[in-house]
Amino acid sequence: MKKNIKIPVIFLVILTVASFLIFLGSRNDAVTVAKSIKSGVLTADEINIAFQNVSGKVIKRFVEESQFVKKGDPLMQLEDVDTKLAIDRLQAQVDSQKAAVAQEQAAIAITENETNLTELSTWRKIEEVKANLEAAKSAHNLAQMEFDRQTQLRKTGGNSQSQLDTARNAFTVAKMQVVQIQSQLSTLMIGATPEQINQFEQTRNATGMTIQSVTIARQKLQNRQNQLAQLQAQLAQGEADLKQLHINYQRLTLTAPEDGKVLKIMFEDGELAPTGAPAVLLETDRKYIDIYVNEKMVNDYQPGTTVKANVIALDKEIKGKVRFATAAPSFADLRMTRERGQADLTSYQVRIYMESIPKLLTGMTIEVDQ
Repeated sequence: MKKNIKIPVIFLVILTVASFLIFLGSRNDAVTVAKSIKSGVLTADEINIAFQNVSGKVIKRFVEESQFVKKGDPLMQLEDVDTKLAIDRLQAQVDSQKAAVAQEQAAIAITENETNLTELSTWRKIEEVKANLEAAKSAHNLAQMEFDRQTQLRKTGGNSQSQLDTARNAFTVAKMQVVQIQSQLSTLMIGATPEQINQFEQTRNATGMTIQSVTIARQKLQNRQNQLAQLQAQLAQGEADLKQLHINYQRLTLTAPEDGKVLKIMFEDGELAPTGAPAVLLETDRKYIDIYVNEKMVNDYQPGTTVKANVIALDKEIKGKVRFATAAPSFADLRMTRERGQADLTSYQVRIYMESIPKLLTGMTIEVDQ
């Protein structure tokens, strides 16, 4: 009986001592680790650089893998023969369009001046014809009086038939002259309003009178303005296409959008690089770490907060700025110890962008201070 009791007692003592030691030491559960250490592996943003809207054969690579580049440094060059020929062709077309626009503008200016001159000349012509009409009417009245006098004299035998015929002929000529000039004046004033005609009768000044022939000429001139606008639109389209070709020509040389290290080059010399396909993988200088904290700690890591961290490999302290804090995937949730009577807490992913210091490399472990 003593032996049977002794063995359980020994195991009970050992279990009690072990439990006491575990309680005093680190339990290495998720809560304890999260409270004691917040660390992450330094990672750098990577970007894929591709040829934009252009494609072609690679004729030169300016960099190699693991080479550091600055923003704007050339990375790769595509063949530019086809683009140069397209630029030359389109440049000739644009020059032709410019000449056509200039020619049409000059023609419109000349036609507009001619129309204005015609209008002014017509006004003066109307005034001249009106004066001629008044003179013709006066001559007509005089011829009529002479014809009437010769008619009376012929009845009394005071003149000869020849004299009467001459007077009749002069009267007829004067009458036809009045009709002819009236017709000419009416033709010149086609398009004038009754108000303009009445004003002209009073002032004998035709300035401002609407002339139908001039109106038609201005309508044709307006139509030419529409044709000019079409030519100008075609020129603008050609210039835009030419500008796009020049931009595409510049894009034949792939450049670094920012400082970084070349990780991978996708194409060798002589290979065809399609439009939009990644050509160079660049590791940027933007370096960050991700740490995971529980919901009780996340308020200490709001976006924009500056934190201090330690680079273990370099034994140096650096600063970082919190970019965001968001709920982490469910696999990263911190599970509490049930024996302590606490519920599970959601884990939050906190991304911190670190300042750049010499010898700081991606892959190094960084611990964030509490």
